[in-house]
Amino acid sequence: MPLLVTVYAAASDLLRLDVAYDAGRYRLRADLLVDTSAADVRRLLTDYDHLADLNRSIKRSEVGAAPTPYDARVKTEIRACVPVYCRTLRRVEDVRELDGSLIAVIVPEQSDFRYGRTEWLFQDRGSQVLVQYRAEMEPAFSVPPLLGPALIKQGIARELRNLLDNLKRLAEAG
Repeated sequence: MPLLVTVYAAASDLLRLDVAYDAGRYRLRADLLVDTSAADVRRLLTDYDHLADLNRSIKRSEVGAAPTPYDARVKTEIRACVPVYCRTLRRVEDVRELDGSLIAVIVPEQSDFRYGRTEWLFQDRGSQVLVQYRAEMEPAFSVPPLLGPALIKQGIARELRNLLDNLKRLAEAG
């Protein structure tokens, strides 16, 4: 049975934050208005050696060469925690940097995920940029039954909100 959590923040610049779970996969969607340009947001998201500035759960990140047609292979080590349970996760993604978007695809054989795809879309709107985040991921590890998808979804929503808050703060600070 699909589960969906939608969070509407009091701040008007976070327009939407959804986390859904169905058939072993988590789907995330967020829309955010930021008082800066698409180029500034893109610069922050492609500063692969400093991704921990965007999300405190990222303990290590590094960038290397990726196979064609991708522009970078990004390796991250993430400390994911929900109440009474923490786990360190490896994620390797091949990233394509396109005009107006970034697309990242998880490399399953080097990651703790069977599947994953993330898209960041940027649309300049005068003095602001609309940032649209879309992601789908399937963990390659079992979730302890007492935690279940509901707690994992809460943790994902919290971490995504943290990332979006930090992206907004850093982009608007220049």
